[in-house]
Amino acid sequence: RSAPVSAPVAPWSAGRPGLSYLTFHLDDMDPVVAVLPTAGARPLSDPVVVHARGRRISFWADPEGNVVELVDGRGGRSGPGRSN
Repeated sequence: RSAPVSAPVAPWSAGRPGLSYLTFHLDDMDPVVAVLPTAGARPLSDPVVVHARGRRISFWADPEGNVVELVDGRGGRSGPGRSN
């Protein structure tokens, strides 16, 4: 494994042309969100997980500044296997 590289992070904008971020659709983002900080990622929103259009969404920057969006469909639904 190579050593972490410090790269300048340009301001992020979802409205810029071209590829802005990569989206991952997950069944449950909670386990992923829990370990991202230990992997060097930083959240780009506060709160870290937001509810939008019946989904939960979270934006992160990896250690190199690449932006990743996590999405799961657990939005406002609660019940067995689901938490908000």
